[in-house]
Parts: sequence; structure tokens; C-alpha cells
Amino acid sequence: MPQNKPEPLVSVIMPVYNQLDFLDQAIKSILRQSYSNLELIIIDDGSNLETQNFLSRTADSDRRVKVFHQTNAGQSVARNNGLLKAKGIYVYFMDSDDLVDTDLINQSVALSQQLKADTIIFDIGELNEKGEHILMNDGPNYQQTQLLSTQEALSLIIRYSRFVGPFNYFARKDVYTKNRILFPENIIFEDQISTPTVYSHATKIAFLAGRSMYWYRRRGNSATGEKWTKNLKKTITDLFFALDKERQIYLNFFDKKYIDNWHFHRMIRFYNFYFPLNIRKKFAKKMKNDIDSIGINTLTRREKMTYRAASSTYINYFYRNFRKIKDM
Repeated sequence: MPQNKPEPLVSVIMPVYNQLDFLDQAIKSILRQSYSNLELIIIDDGSNLETQNFLSRTADSDRRVKVFHQTNAGQSVARNNGLLKAKGIYVYFMDSDDLVDTDLINQSVALSQQLKADTIIFDIGELNEKGEHILMNDGPNYQQTQLLSTQEALSLIIRYSRFVGPFNYFARKDVYTKNRILFPENIIFEDQISTPTVYSHATKIAFLAGRSMYWYRRRGNSATGEKWTKNLKKTITDLFFALDKERQIYLNFFDKKYIDNWHFHRMIRFYNFYFPLNIRKKFAKKMKNDIDSIGINTLTRREKMTYRAASSTYINYFYRNFRKIKDM
């Protein structure tokens, strides 16, 4: 009787920067996977001594855990370093304060082999402050697991912003290496570029339906949240850069008018934050470029009002104060 083929090695890459409150839970959710042949590559991004000592003890207790240290350089650098260290056929990127379903890796590998897919996408849920699992109300209407076209995979990001994270998909390592895909470094919103890039280079993509496989912990003091308030000018520059790069990818697969419409609504979404007037003018300029393509008559009454507020300093003043009073 021929023996079963050995399970392919899976490399789980986890950047870590302190956050000891949830780190142990995150690591255990990987080590308790129903799939056994895995390595957990932890890239310590310049954490404090307490976190480093914890990681050393964790590596000593389980040979699958491999810890590497780097000077604080950000999450993207850590992910790229982890990718260089990974020895697995498959790679998966996980954040250090979240949780994964026990069968995530097992089901992803099985589906990849069954359908000969090199990229597996799955849905996520949220963890509230009490650690309770919260399902998303809206989502793709996939009742069963199926193959997706590149356009369908990219549409998940366009329609549902939660699908943009690297924790939303599981892929063969060669999707990255053959196409020289790395995570953009030294910018915020890097996922807006990296995830569409992976989907656009995958040869066969499958959606793993049935239940949420990843649980995202939404917290006010996340790394992105801190950077938003720390350096607003860089935040806006990075946002425009990321959205423009994302847009260029989409234009290879979708009609320009459709993508301009998507971009316009992204601008409206960010415009409605309480930014200073000079920054809001930049959003107005971006919106105007899109409207020149999609046409103002295609907008709803509310969208026209928002755009006109963005386009006029006078209207903008009243619009901002109206929103502040409304939200009090």
C-alpha cells in the first residue's frame, strides 16, 4: 500500500511589537491548529525586554516557534523579513493580537490541494472588548466553497473593506517569490497595495465558505490608529499613495468608470473625518478628478451635497459644523 504524502510545511508569519495582553492567545491559536506541520515565525520588531523574554520562553517550549529580532522598522519590514525566513510551501500572515479558527490551516491546505488553487480567501469576524465573537452583518453571498476569478477576488476588497488585510488569505509562497511581491515599507495603508497585488498575480483563487476563519480585535490604540494622530500629513500622503496604487491595479481588470466611482466614494468616506480645511481641499480635488469621468448626474443628492461642500470653502465651513452638531 502506498503511503500518504507528507503534509506540506506551512509558515505562519507574525510580526510582534509588544502587546503582551493578547500575544499569548494569538500564539496559542496557531500552535493549537488541527494541522501539525507548521512553523510559527515571529519577527520581533524591537519590542521591550519583557516581550522579548516572553518570546524566548515560548520558543523554548515549542520547537515550531522561531523568533527573530529586528530594530523597530514597522510591520511591513517584519512581514518581508518573515517571508525571507519562511521555509514552508504555504505562508500565512497573522497579527499578534487576533485569533484564528482551529481548522484554518487544515482547511486551507486541503482546499488548495483539492482545487489546485494557490490562494485561499476566507471571511473574518471581530472580537469585542469582552473577547466575544461578532459576525459581520454584510458579506459575499457565497453559500459554498468555490473558485473565484481575479475580478471576483478583487471585488471583495472593493465592496467589503475588511477583505483587504493579509490575514484574509492563505497562499503558496511562490505567489510572492515568483512575482517578487513584498509588502510596501514605511507607509501606512500598505495592505491597500499588497492584498490586491497578491490577488492579481494568483493563478487560481478559491473562497473558503462556511464560517469566519479569523477573528480581528478592533482596538482604538492600534498601530494604525496611533499613526493617524501622530503625523497627519504623512497619513494623508500615504493614504493617497496607497489608494492610487490600488486604483492602478484595479484598472487592469475593471472599467475605468467603475473604478473612478469606487475611488470617489472612498474619498467621500475619508473626507467626512474631521480633518483640517487644507487637507479636506485635497480630498475635494481627488473627488473632482473622479467626477470628470463618472459624471455628477450619476451621484445621489447626498453625494452631490458632500462634493459641493468639499469644493467650496464657504459651504465646507457650514458642512463641517453641521456634522459636528449632528454627531454630538
